[in-house]
Amino acid sequence: MTTQRTPSKLRLALLFAVTTVLAVAAGYWTSGYLLKGQAGLQDLQATHFNAARALQPFELLDHTGKAFTNNELRGHWSFIFFGYTHCPDVCPTTLSVLNSVATRLREQAGQTRYIFISVDPERDTPDKLGQFVSYFNTDFIGVTGTTEAIGQLTRQLGVIAARVEDGADAENYLVDHTASILLIDPDGHFHALFSPPLKAANIVSDFTRIAEAY
Repeated sequence: MTTQRTPSKLRLALLFAVTTVLAVAAGYWTSGYLLKGQAGLQDLQATHFNAARALQPFELLDHTGKAFTNNELRGHWSFIFFGYTHCPDVCPTTLSVLNSVATRLREQAGQTRYIFISVDPERDTPDKLGQFVSYFNTDFIGVTGTTEAIGQLTRQLGVIAARVEDGADAENYLVDHTASILLIDPDGHFHALFSPPLKAANIVSDFTRIAEAY
């Protein structure tokens, strides 16, 4: 990965706060209200929606070159994180957390998928994404597509991504983006949201309860 300047702690904290609020708001506007827990789901660390959000059709490309559409999200649970391969800190840290989650949920292999969707399609080719996600876990799926197609998906999920231009290096730019992990249920609907700080033990605990109540 290309070495870049690391955003300040204050900037990261602000980004976490803003993006989390926006993502939660997306679920609020869709379902009418949110529940931290319903029957059997009290005291979750995750934000669990009382009504999961259906996704509009989209068409992207996975790191093997195959089409990645809504159908790829059906029949299993999916943990989705939006980021980019040149990310200096948040993305590697989050993928490491997801690897720990995958290890803890190893007995559920086949029932859960882990998907990394690029918000930097200009630089993130399928090959580059494949190399990047495989470094953390060979079962992880990297996804990219056109800027328009990615934007159609991020907007409906309440995910934001903004290229940071500092004028110093036009090629080695940063991208500010939502730092939460999204949970998609076997119907292909946006079901819950895990917000920073992200801890594998908490994600596994909450996911197990959510899946059992599904």
